[in-house]
This record gives sequence, C-alpha cells and structure tokens, in this order.
Amino acid sequence: MSGASYFRNARNFVAKNTTFNTYVSGIDALQFLYEHAATGAMHDSDERYPPPMCHPGTREVVIVRIKDWYGFQTRPDKPIMWVHAPAGYGKTAIAGTISKLLEEVEGLDFSPLGATFHFWRTSPERNSPARFIITIAYQLAMSVPELTPHIENAVKRNPMILRKTLEVQLMKLIVEPFKALGELENMPNRLVIVDGLDECINSDQEYTVDRRYAEDQEKVQIRILDIIHNLQSHRLPLSFLILSRPEAWIGQHMQSASFERIVEAVDLYAVGDHMKDTETYIRAELSRIAARIRGDGTPERGDEEWPGEWVVQTFVQRTNGHMLYASTIIRHIDNPYDDPRKLLERLPESYAYGNFDLAHSSPFSSLNALYMHIMQSCPKSNRPLMIEVLAELYECAELFHPNVDVRRAVAVLDRLAGRVPGQGFRALRPLHAVLRLSGTGKPDDRKTHFSPFIHTSFSDFLHNSRLSLEFAIDQQNGYRRILDGCLDCMSKMTSQSETDTDHYRFAVRVWPILFYVATSELPHAEYLETMRKLLSIDLLACSIKALVLQNSIDDLASCESLIIDTSPAYKSGHFNLLVRGSSLRIFKSEPLIQQAVTHLIPGPRTLTMQSSSF
Repeated sequence: MSGASYFRNARNFVAKNTTFNTYVSGIDALQFLYEHAATGAMHDSDERYPPPMCHPGTREVVIVRIKDWYGFQTRPDKPIMWVHAPAGYGKTAIAGTISKLLEEVEGLDFSPLGATFHFWRTSPERNSPARFIITIAYQLAMSVPELTPHIENAVKRNPMILRKTLEVQLMKLIVEPFKALGELENMPNRLVIVDGLDECINSDQEYTVDRRYAEDQEKVQIRILDIIHNLQSHRLPLSFLILSRPEAWIGQHMQSASFERIVEAVDLYAVGDHMKDTETYIRAELSRIAARIRGDGTPERGDEEWPGEWVVQTFVQRTNGHMLYASTIIRHIDNPYDDPRKLLERLPESYAYGNFDLAHSSPFSSLNALYMHIMQSCPKSNRPLMIEVLAELYECAELFHPNVDVRRAVAVLDRLAGRVPGQGFRALRPLHAVLRLSGTGKPDDRKTHFSPFIHTSFSDFLHNSRLSLEFAIDQQNGYRRILDGCLDCMSKMTSQSETDTDHYRFAVRVWPILFYVATSELPHAEYLETMRKLLSIDLLACSIKALVLQNSIDDLASCESLIIDTSPAYKSGHFNLLVRGSSLRIFKSEPLIQQAVTHLIPGPRTLTMQSSSF
C-alpha cells in the first residue's frame, strides 16, 4: 500500500509545531493488521496443517512441566521459559501440543493462549523478524477482547506504524494498548509461544539463494530475545514460552545477568523418559504397518506374529531415544512397494560414525548413518542422477512458487537440465523417507513455501561432504546446469514466441539470481563464455514475456512500455544483479563485461518509449 493510500480517508489534521496528529477513520484496522501479519506463523494456520503434535502418550513429562510453570490464573515467578534441545527432538510438536491443550481448557472465562509465532528457515515470511510484533499484536487483539479497540486505535492513528522498527511497534501495538486498560494486576495471564527461534535468519528476500547471513543470523535472534525481554519488563499479564536449538549465542544470552533471573531453562533431553516415548511411538507405528501387511494378504513370516517383542526392543535400542531417527526409519520401511520386515532387517547393526552426541545441535551421527544407509539402498546405476537432481532441488527450492509440489518442480528441472521428462522424479522415488514426494501444492496459496525436505538435517547431510561422502551435492554444478538451461530457453524467445510453460516461466523470472550465484566463482574463460551467451539473448523480449506471464497481459504493445517503466525484473533485477556479480570480478574492466552491462541499460529507443508512457 502506498503512502498516499494510508491517508486517503484522513480527517482533521492538526498542526502543532512541525508534528501532524492524524486519525485515519476509513480503514478496517484489524484487517489491515492481518494483511501485514505472518499468518503462516500462527499455530492454527492452514500453511502448517496438519500442525506437528506429540504422539499420544509421549513427551508427557515436559508438557506437565510447562503447564505447571504457566499456571493459567497466576503468573509464574519467572515470566520466560526456554525449552531447548537439538534438532529432531520434537520442540515444534511440543509447542503445537501446548497450543492445542490451552485452547481446549474448560472452566476458564478467558483464552489462556495469547499468541504464537513459529519461525521457519525456508519461508521468507517466517524466517524474518519483520512481521513478528505485528503477528503477535493481531493475535492478542483476538485473544484479549478488551485490547481490541486500543490496538485498532493505534493502527488508525498511524498506519505507518507497520513500517516502523520492531521496538516502536512493540510499544505502540502491545505495551501502550495494555497500559491503556489501567489495572493489569487482576488480568488473567496469557501465554505467548515463540517456536524455532534458531530458524529466524533474517534472509534477504530479494536474493534468497545468497546464503551469506551467518553473522546476521546471530544478531537477529538476539534481537528477538531482547524484544521479549523488553516486553516482559513492563509487567504485562503475559508469559513467554521460547523453544529453540541450544545455539551457543542463544544460551549465552539466556545465561546473562539480565536474563538469568527471569528465565526458567528446560533442557528437553534431560526431562522425561525418551526411550519410553520412542517405544510408545514405535509400537503404535509398527502395529499400524503390521495391520496393513495382514490386510493385503502378505503371509506371516515365522511362528511369531510380526513385529514381535524382539523386533520392537531392538528398534527402540537403536534409536537411543531419538524421535526423528525413529520416525525416519518408520517412513523408510513404510513402503507399499517393498516388504517393511525386510527393510527393517537390512538396517545396519552398527554405524561407522560412532555414538551420536545428544548434547549438541549438530546433526547426530546415527541419524547421518541412517541417511547414508538410505542413500546406499538406492540402485547404484541410479545414484549419479539422484545426486544431480538433489543438488538442483537443494539450490533452487527457494526459487519455486509456493504452490509447486516436488513432482512439478523436478519436471521443470528436467526440462532445463536436458533430461527425459519424468526421469528426475523416478530417480528420487527411493527417498520417500526424507523427501515430500506425494504432497500436492495449494493453488493460489502464496503463503505456503515449497520445501521438498522433510527435515533440515537431511539437507545439511547432503551439503556436508564430510558426512555424505560420495553422496555430497555439488551446489555450483547444480546452479550452473540450471542457469545454462535458462539461458538456452531464453535464447529461443521472441516477443511473439509461445512460452507459456513451466520451465519458460521459471527461466525468465529467476535467471538473474542464478546468474549471480552460478558465475561468482567461475574461471575467467567460462565466465566470459557465459557473458557471450547472455549477449545473444533478446533480454527485452524476455522481460516482456516475464511480465506477460506474471500479469496475464496479452497486449504486447502496451506491455512493452510498461515493462521498461516499472518492471523490477528489467530495471533492478537484471541490471543490478549483473553489475553486482561483475563488480566482484578482478577483470571487471573486461570490454565484454561492459558490453553485457550496456546490453541491460535502456537505450535511446527505450528512453523514448519510457517518456511517452507518462
């Protein structure tokens, strides 16, 4: 929304010195707040359906611990609880279970669940702090009815508050509305759940594949903690449940003098009986699989009905209480095209990587060994292609539209990489335990992010050659292969050519990002060869096509002037990315590179058309 739109319905401007006090009465404040919130980060959002939940009968000790700390009516002595555990220990499932339990509490005249925010590394809407306060404020307006008019007034008085710093938003959208209620001591206490703090990475949404955010990652997570510390310092009727990995900088901040006295830290691994929890889960899942086996007429093996107590106990001991490890094995053996009993028997008895360390958030060695076993279980003749497609998926996932499923995404990559249609997806079929191969996209739902990996630990495994060895993915080759395919597609484009297919759509929209990343480390000769290929392309025709495909505009004549005047793909995307990439080269004065930059700068004909469009 433009600045002019904010004040279209403004009335009664009063000038005092140089400050304008305005009240915008013509907007639906809550709807306006909702439109700027990260709705996918809420516990009950459709994006997170079905929400992760603890398996019945598991994690009961920590759930009781959280409920006792929160206390419903009375405020806890320490307003913040930090539950930490390594990857795969069900922190998000615990957060989801607590949310559901609080929503189902009976006998209270208020809603104990104040707000939730689930950070997620691969979602631009949920991996940034930009919408954190807005999202919390909107939910508080819903869960605390007496707050609603005060939050509405804050938005109406200054709609631009949604563009201010998080610290300003905190005061105007939460603290001041609460204090406007007057006496807060007798208000019921609400719980605010912040899950996956370590997934807040503050990624640059324009160049999401440029993963140079390690330093900012620490800073932004500490900033979120400081915001929560600031919020609790006002003694509002709010408690905060934070769940994250035990990253060093988060732990150090939680143990600092300002936090230590207000934080109750819970080491999830040290709480409860993890072996018992995994046994409960394993028995239920093996029983389900056994019922399917009996239902399809598969004969029993041996005298004892499968799985039998020995199989269950052996499985439980292998997991060592690691729920992600257990669930990955279940997905691996729950294969309708193979015998689950044989698949379970084939799992290695020992692991080359030794015992995994449960005290650290790095990928566990036993889980990595399981990933290695899954990869080695794939036919040898299939592995090179499988690794090639995995590299492309890993590097290009964030470039796909959110309504794309794995099959459709791989079909695009097949076309760009020059493979036979369907070949890439067939190569991935044995990886159903670690990839989402059967899910379907949600048309027109732009808040759902394409994510092919079931858990980030598998993508971490692929990216770390010390862990994945011969199965390590080569990200630069993946980028280069798809970039070459994009440039080949674009070389065939004219303003009249038929290009309304997925791989053409993908090529014209994302080639600048791929160009920047794929060529950043190329040798001089290869870089210049890519530049020559770029110079052979009619980029104006490609930009027109990008706009036509994006906006479904059929009139190419009117579209041509529009693209030059307003298209970010033409003016900022193509030009800025090329210059940004070229400026990193020691041979940036190369005439060919200067010629390529000129190729993207509007010429005399462009400028004439641009002037006539106003």
